[in-house]
Amino acid sequence: MSAVGDFLMRHRLCAEAYDWEEQLARFLEEMDAVRGGHPGSLKMIPMALSTRPLPEKPVTVAAIDIGGTNVRSAAVTLDRSGVLAIDRQPAFRTPGIGRQMRLEDFYRVLAEGIGEHLAMERVGICFSLAAEPLPDGDAVVTAGAKQLNVPGLVGSRVGAGLRNAARALGRACGQRFTVVNDTLAAALGGRLEAGQGRYGGFVGFIYGTGTNTAYREPNGAIINVESGAYCGFPTGDIDDRYDRGHIDPGCDRFEKMVSGGYQGGLMALVLETAAAEGLLSPGFSQRLTDALGGAALSSAHISAFAGDPSGGGPIAAACADDAERRAIAAIVDAVTGRSALLCSVTVTAALIRAEIGTSAAAPAFITAEGSTFIKQPGFRQKLEACMSEYAARRRGLHYAFHIVPDAVVKGTAIAAYMRE
Repeated sequence: MSAVGDFLMRHRLCAEAYDWEEQLARFLEEMDAVRGGHPGSLKMIPMALSTRPLPEKPVTVAAIDIGGTNVRSAAVTLDRSGVLAIDRQPAFRTPGIGRQMRLEDFYRVLAEGIGEHLAMERVGICFSLAAEPLPDGDAVVTAGAKQLNVPGLVGSRVGAGLRNAARALGRACGQRFTVVNDTLAAALGGRLEAGQGRYGGFVGFIYGTGTNTAYREPNGAIINVESGAYCGFPTGDIDDRYDRGHIDPGCDRFEKMVSGGYQGGLMALVLETAAAEGLLSPGFSQRLTDALGGAALSSAHISAFAGDPSGGGPIAAACADDAERRAIAAIVDAVTGRSALLCSVTVTAALIRAEIGTSAAAPAFITAEGSTFIKQPGFRQKLEACMSEYAARRRGLHYAFHIVPDAVVKGTAIAAYMRE
């Protein structure tokens, strides 16, 4: 085994350090336990929506996407044929990232940025954190994640928080709020895109700042799986050190291993460790710090290097020679492969528990959403290779990944309209 290969195996940074079948069995076991009311790191949140058809005449609703990085808001016009128009407002950064913020200020900044869309009669809110749906369409935040530093956010009601903030600003607020998760919204958006196609069912898969899945059980219940919260995948010592440096150590371990919001920090520690162990040249860590110019290593920096190891990004600039570039490229590629393998476990689990994709004549429609899925070099190809080997060849499942334009916005709008 090469020095790089030994490094990756010792620190559990590559796909080869994991047994896929074993990890799938453990993940399914925890899904079943949590669904049955037993404690677990995984969160499985049921969501009830009506099945009424889309309107005959055009109806406009608000669709607000509060993501782990940015907030997007749009007025979406629907009729029986689908989405007719999307009128967007400028996106703005999600409050509470990078600094602590009071709960009332969190909702106030959101209300200020969203503005007039909160005054519409029907308002759909896609909230990227785990939230328990309520009968009135609102939802209670049940877990923090994505490093939002907002004390009191867990336990607060998303719709009520926005409504109160809007009223405090002297603004009218919508009559009906419907709060959904981004994966559920993606699945609904995919279902709209598929139209009358011959599909056996629909799954939402988010791989961006965070990661999770959503599917419909055979009994009709729609389940949002907060898979990023899962702590059952074996971690390496670098993963453990990285976890201890966050505001929520011991939580959201899977998300910290793979998702875009954490990739920069994790890779910085991986490269620092590689340099300390002599795998990289003396002075690499300092050269990388200098090249970053005080900024933190990000998923964008990693993607830039993966796309062109000889390019002008900070990682390439810190390399002493081509051999070092090749070593780091191999590390980045392996960590991407690990992410793909573990994500294939969570997606396959959703297909199995939904009992879809069992026939080639009716494959599962997987709506894939998220900047990391789209932009990270090599990830999609590695994920599809893992799915082909394990889900298709070993499990006999049939499926297709689809990138649906504006899937979350469309799905959030549909959810807002469908609530009675």
